[in-house]
Amino acid sequence: MAEVPLTLKLEDVELEALYEKGNGRDAVLLCHPHPLYGGSMENNVVMALQEIFAERGWGTLRFNFRGVGRSTGDYGYGESEAADLLGVAGYLSSHGVSVLHAAGYSFGAWVLLKAVQLGLQPESLVLASPPVDFLPFEDLRVPSKPSLFTLGTSDQFCTVDSLRAWLLDAAPEDDVHVEFLTHCDHFYWGCEDTLSRHVSAFLDARFPAPVK
Repeated sequence: MAEVPLTLKLEDVELEALYEKGNGRDAVLLCHPHPLYGGSMENNVVMALQEIFAERGWGTLRFNFRGVGRSTGDYGYGESEAADLLGVAGYLSSHGVSVLHAAGYSFGAWVLLKAVQLGLQPESLVLASPPVDFLPFEDLRVPSKPSLFTLGTSDQFCTVDSLRAWLLDAAPEDDVHVEFLTHCDHFYWGCEDTLSRHVSAFLDARFPAPVK
């Protein structure tokens, strides 16, 4: 299978997207980094994550937030983007997806947790480099679902100590896993394969492939 271009028509915007259907049952929402700093669905981390999920046979939907690429509208300071995520999730549900997962990188991780506050209910989360020292995370909480956090030890927007301190308050204790990547900064250039290995191991442990 391959990704197919889509235009997702939501209440007040149209979002440019790429969708790979996969097995038709499981699908992953992929959220890109900050729109005001060049973030888009063509980001190296977003594409690395898409490949990992697609290899499992899951559907993937990556898209440009409002005001990015061919998506209409204007930057909404995270509030409009979080509401849009609910609309994108609704699209997947209306097309047969019954098990929704979600992954976000940087700003995308922040918006994803804001969408959870609004009612998004993913079965798992992969959150790469949440920028805890750059955006307001203090009121956000991690749902009681399998969750993986990854962070480079040289990240410019979140220190190891900041992530650990935030998770003490924000995360349930049952199934949150954290991987710190040495010699890696916020942008993961040259570290994409290492990130992919950690994500694959997390998924294999919690969502093993069915025995054929």
